[in-house]
Amino acid sequence: MIESWLKKIEDEYNIEILFASETGSRAWGGVNDHSDYDVRFIYKTRDVRSYLSLRKAQETIDIPAPYDAQGWDLYKAFHLLQKSNPSLCEWAFSPVLYRDNQQFSDKLQRFITESYSLLSLFHHYIHLMDRNLKDIRHKTFTEKRQKQLIQAVRALLLAKVIILEQKVPVNALYRSFTSLFPNEDMLVSFYQQIMEAKMDGRLVSAADVEDGIRIMEQERPVLLEDSYGLSKGKSIENELNEWIWELLRL
Repeated sequence: MIESWLKKIEDEYNIEILFASETGSRAWGGVNDHSDYDVRFIYKTRDVRSYLSLRKAQETIDIPAPYDAQGWDLYKAFHLLQKSNPSLCEWAFSPVLYRDNQQFSDKLQRFITESYSLLSLFHHYIHLMDRNLKDIRHKTFTEKRQKQLIQAVRALLLAKVIILEQKVPVNALYRSFTSLFPNEDMLVSFYQQIMEAKMDGRLVSAADVEDGIRIMEQERPVLLEDSYGLSKGKSIENELNEWIWELLRL
């Protein structure tokens, strides 16, 4: 189903899709009857001359239907890789792959784990938590805000894993957090609670929401204090250039 749709996109935009994955709840859990598909892909333009012309190749392709889909051109993706882009990291390590030409994901994953700034990644998840909590506090708790709460808790847990493991949180992106914390962790328990509520189609109570937010606000400053020694990553420009030339057959 997805593969045939990807082929249509290739023909419509005159591109070759090198990699495509699922990044929504179908990949990290919490799927229910209303869950859609979140397809993300990396592509190259079939006409290589467009990379050497005044009118550059299209950098981004956004397609709202029938799937929530977004694609990045090869150059855009690799520029963002150099900047330790968190979205690209989540694309790369998704357990649901729709396209993976010549094991593209293997090389992408290796470059991410070797070069990403853990400090940048950590602060991304802290800011993601902050943004979602801002939309939840002191407001009527709805299904939409419960999804935001899930994102907020997941973000803080990923930041916590970065601190604990001192590496890109590969093992936490799409797996249960319970295996990563040996003792009973209140934040993990709260995450499980709201995930179960989402899958059952119900809302957690206002009291539980307040308790969960209180736990998050207590953990946030502790994690920030421990973040100062995180790695700032390294440049792999030469390696990425070699990969681009290889993919463009230059």
